[in-house]
This record gives sequence, C-alpha cells and structure tokens, in this order.
Amino acid sequence: MAKAKKVGFNFFKPYIRTDKGDEIINLKPVLDLVKEKYEVEKGKPDETKGEWKYVYDYKGEPARLSDITVDPGNGFYHLIFERLDYVVPKYTTLHGDSKAIELEDDEYIGREVSVLYDPENHILMIQRNKDSLGPAGIEIFLRTLLIKSETVKNFELVIITDSTAKKRAFNQTAYRKFQLKITGAAADGLVEKLRGRKVEGIDSVEITFSTSSKKQDKLEDDFSKSILEEYVENNDVQKFKIRARQEEDSIIEPIDLIDHKLLAYTVFRFDKDRSLNPVSVFEEMTRIYTLDERGGFINKIKRM
Repeated sequence: MAKAKKVGFNFFKPYIRTDKGDEIINLKPVLDLVKEKYEVEKGKPDETKGEWKYVYDYKGEPARLSDITVDPGNGFYHLIFERLDYVVPKYTTLHGDSKAIELEDDEYIGREVSVLYDPENHILMIQRNKDSLGPAGIEIFLRTLLIKSETVKNFELVIITDSTAKKRAFNQTAYRKFQLKITGAAADGLVEKLRGRKVEGIDSVEITFSTSSKKQDKLEDDFSKSILEEYVENNDVQKFKIRARQEEDSIIEPIDLIDHKLLAYTVFRFDKDRSLNPVSVFEEMTRIYTLDERGGFINKIKRM
C-alpha cells in the first residue's frame, strides 16, 4: 500500500549575542571538526569504534548527532539527528494481536530529522517531524559544540521570517487554501453571518477554505481577496495561513500571515520503506532550497 507523508521545513540563521549586538556566526569550522571525527571512526572496524557519536540530553531523553556529511557538489552539510525514544511501539497484522517490539536496556527507537546547512550564506534548513528533535533540541547541540570549542557561549538559532508575506499574499494568481483561527469580536461577527444571530459562549472559530487536490483548481479570486482584506490586519485573528501559486507554472507555496515564519513543505510518497530515508529527504531539501532557474528559498531569503 502506497504511503504519503507531508514534511515541513523552517529556516534559521545562527547568531551570537554580544555587547555590540547580534552577529552571525560561521558554523563551518566546528562542523568540520565533527565531520572529521565521524569520518575517522566510520573508517574503523566495528570492534574498535567505541562510543564516538555525540550524545546529549534533551528533555530527559538522549539525543544524538547520528551522522554528518558534506555534498561535494554544492558544499551543503547534511546533519542527521536522532531523538532516542523510550516509548516502545507495537507491531501487528490487520487482524492479529499487537505485540511490543523487544528492546534491550541500552536500545532505543530512533526518530530521525535532517538539517541542511549552507556555510556560504549561514542558513540552516531544518526538517520538522512529529516526535523528532525540533529546532530547540538542535540549538542545544550546536551551543554545546561551540562551548566545548571555546568559540562562543551566547548562541541562538533565529528563525527566518518572511517580511514580504502580506505583500506576496495579495499578489498570488491561484489561491488553494485558507486556514484561519479567529477570536473576539471577529469570531462573533463570523458566527452571526453564518447563523443569522449572535451565539453565546463562543471563544474562537477555526475555519478552512480549500480546493480539491486537482492541479488546475483554485478558489475564486474575488472571494480570496475579500478574505485577505477582511482579516489580514485584524487583531482578533490568531492564525492565518494560505497556500497559493504566484505564477501559472510556479509551485504552490505556504504563506504564514501571523508569525511570518518562512515555510516550505513537500509530500513524500513511498511504497516499500516504513520510514523516510534521510538521503532522499536531503536530496529533496536541496531541491527546495536551490530549486531551478526560477530561484529557490535561498534566493527568496537573499531578497528579504
């Protein structure tokens, strides 16, 4: 049975906090040291490797840098992190009994997540995956490395925001999806439009307008623009995300009109594998980041 998994990505820049202000830090020197160590250990026979991977604590559970490589074609670093879960999953057939996977005391279920690091532009593209290590856990690992190398202490990963979000939202040619969470007077007003009267006890309303999955389908333009005009500057709106296409041949992009986080996502489809292959994930991340002659997220970030 074919499976599909929607995977999202956020973008970050590595900063250090100093008395003179925030400064971008180049992670390449410290990552090269780690990469060299991993390459040396991976080249040894299994019986002589020992405990060589970087393992650290995150929220009371072990996490580790599973692997680090560099793409020789573009120089992007691929970091694979694993959150080592204590929760043991079960396996079964469609009509069989469920059985827990048996693990030894020092065995865990690894949940992987990939990170692309562009050393030239100092940008990290981080895969978002439920139950995997998130940006906060990756930030802790990088800060630990930098402290050990006596490089810096006040380190943070700062999410890249889309300063052009509102302007771009109005310049789309095909709107595919609107997701809103509305509170206060705006929520009361929406309910009154739907029901023809006020309804007591409502704190918030979440509503989604969406087309079918057919490529050519889109929401009516006048309707889409009216939703934007009514809610984009409304302080009662807590969530406002859209998916739209700017040109006829361009990809459908998500735009966050509240947090303005720069977002990217893709859908992986696989027939045989039970989990995502991090090599395939990194290849897709590289494609999204660089894209083609139209420019990828790297060029979008440079224009901001």
